[in-house]
Amino acid sequence: MRFAVAAILFTIGTLLHAAELRGKVTNAVGGEPLGRINVSVLERKLGTTTAADGTFLIANLPPGQYTLRVNAVGFRLLTESFTIVTSEDVHEVNVVMVPDNFRRTDVVDVKADVFQAGDSPAVVEENLSSAEIREASTVLADDPFRAVQALPGVSASGNNELLADFTVMGAPFSEVGIYVDDVLIPSPFHNGSNVTNGASLSLLTSEIVDQMRLLPVAYPEKFGDQVGAALDIHTRDGSTTGPLFRVSVGLGDSNIVGEGRLGDAKRGSWLGAFRRSYLGYLTRNLIRSDFADITFYDGSLKLTYDLTPRHTVTFFGLGGNTLVNDPSVTDNTDVHRATSDFIFLRAGWRWSVSPHLLVDNRAAYIRQPTLETNPSGELLSRTSYGEWAGGSNVIWAWSKNSTLEGGWNLRRLADHVVDVTPGVPQSTYDRDQAALRGDGFLQESSSVLDNRLHVLGGIRVDSREDLGVRPFSAQGSAAWRVARATELQLSIGRYAELEFPDFQFGQGTTCPFAEQTYEKSDHYSVGVEQRMGENTQVRVQFFDRQTNNFVTNQGDLACLIQPGTFNTAQRYSRGVQVVLQRRSANRLSGWVGYTFARARENNLFAAPPQQVLYSPYFDSTTDQPNSVNALATYRLRPTVNMAAKVLFGTGFPAVTGLERTPSGGVEPLPVQRLPNYFRADFRTDKDWAFRRWKMTLYGEVLNLTNHDNRILNFIEVTPGGQQIVHTQGALPFTPTVGMVFEF
Repeated sequence: MRFAVAAILFTIGTLLHAAELRGKVTNAVGGEPLGRINVSVLERKLGTTTAADGTFLIANLPPGQYTLRVNAVGFRLLTESFTIVTSEDVHEVNVVMVPDNFRRTDVVDVKADVFQAGDSPAVVEENLSSAEIREASTVLADDPFRAVQALPGVSASGNNELLADFTVMGAPFSEVGIYVDDVLIPSPFHNGSNVTNGASLSLLTSEIVDQMRLLPVAYPEKFGDQVGAALDIHTRDGSTTGPLFRVSVGLGDSNIVGEGRLGDAKRGSWLGAFRRSYLGYLTRNLIRSDFADITFYDGSLKLTYDLTPRHTVTFFGLGGNTLVNDPSVTDNTDVHRATSDFIFLRAGWRWSVSPHLLVDNRAAYIRQPTLETNPSGELLSRTSYGEWAGGSNVIWAWSKNSTLEGGWNLRRLADHVVDVTPGVPQSTYDRDQAALRGDGFLQESSSVLDNRLHVLGGIRVDSREDLGVRPFSAQGSAAWRVARATELQLSIGRYAELEFPDFQFGQGTTCPFAEQTYEKSDHYSVGVEQRMGENTQVRVQFFDRQTNNFVTNQGDLACLIQPGTFNTAQRYSRGVQVVLQRRSANRLSGWVGYTFARARENNLFAAPPQQVLYSPYFDSTTDQPNSVNALATYRLRPTVNMAAKVLFGTGFPAVTGLERTPSGGVEPLPVQRLPNYFRADFRTDKDWAFRRWKMTLYGEVLNLTNHDNRILNFIEVTPGGQQIVHTQGALPFTPTVGMVFEF
């Protein structure tokens, strides 16, 4: 009996003097303390949830070896060993959690401002965090370009939610420059070039993208290849820990991602991904049975290695194949089967010359061949676009608050096109075109007046060997913090877009007069931003783009236009945007934005006798006066996250343009618009954590209200010249599920 009492007293004493595990959990993005995080000591089956300030306490730990597990939905599972030496020990740990699609290292660098991810604070940008890319990409598609479509002022082109391209505050997708790791690339999409009766996705997935920044207006000149907007995408490096794998299975595709350190010295990493999709099967069953059957596969590989502490080399490869079969096509002049490939290879070398000087070099190769045949298997079109590119950027932090950056790019462009009209003798059109294009930029970013005023200014020169123009462009912007949390923003910029390949106007007519040369655009932006704490902001922005199209006339007086370069079209897009955004890993996060924008244009036309005039302005096909974009996420419990997305937009014009008047002039056509677009999506994520692996179940409902969104099918022209718009339904109420295993 005395021994039993002694044992009980000893046990009670041990518990009263048992050690404690204390700590704090923070987010790698912004350094924010994380509440509602599960913290467990596996051997003792003890667990707790972090408080709002990220702290936690687990008591009653006798001496011994233990395993700490930290987990929350949307974050990588973290397990590590620790030791309690004595019963009086107080073991303290600081845990930095990284999102699922984030690089994992032994030492995690915490990023600062959650709203500003890029250049200078004087640059207006809309950036997507890795968590937002995942939540807004949709479970069905897992396409970062779908996440971009959720940003304020952005809409799927023509409100066609089945396609991955988009408009940006009135700017068409053809004028949006897409940069992947500082290399301008063509649209990286899975889709047939002449197939509209289907769907498209990008080759990128949320698993390999580290950061996406949309620069909608008056952006730095280093992104000045296009005149509308710029999308800056950076792929992430692989983790420098042991091998990690994620396998996902969904209704739209299956995907496997692997990553880990490269070599034993932890000086490098690898990241590989492969995806196989069956989206065409879904669209035919969800929308219409005669939709094109689109199947594809793609993969990527990124290698990063530190040769020395100052020299880092990288390699990134992205490739994929797309096969499109359209069963509704029976006419031998239409595309029945189309195949396309996309190959992008990039090698880079970063040289940290000193703590204040960085040289970033790159070389890239791009190839994009396509092949189209009719129902009889006859060739309709074969194209092959290829490009070699190289360039360098030099960044010099010449003072504490000033950075000078300059760079150059040289691109060798080649395009081969073969078009055939079946059954028509000598109808083959075979064209080869090649060009050497170069550009250079220089920009300065400075902060003055005790960091209350940020300024950015840059210049740029573009050239193409076979064009007689070398546009000079300039950009300047400023952000002035007039109060502790209030900032005024002003930006102005000029941009030039040199077309390739050239487009012939009037080919085969009696007046083949023009060949497109370049576009020029002036941007203006004025805004005010109000911060409400570290995690919430309100921004009001007024914007204006004015774009001109220039062509080189190769005709004569019979064409009513003298030989030379002429401004043949004028366009503008202008409006105002209001955005409320909260970015936090705790409680509510997301944004709601309203954009009012008008996009209009006019054209040069010939009017007798021997006159050249501009037409009246008419609505552009990208004119969408009102749009609302909203995304909200909320971590309900440590293992449950919810998200909702709402998109609204007034209908884009389906019929617009000009028509001749009886007097020989022109006037705008009556505009016919698609119906207004509305879609609400709801998503929930639930995960289950085990000792060394975890499983996450994704459930999502697209078009929760089953709204009848209409997209353009075709336009019928009657014998009397009337244009009748035919539409078809887009996604109906669509529940989707996906499952991811992480180990």
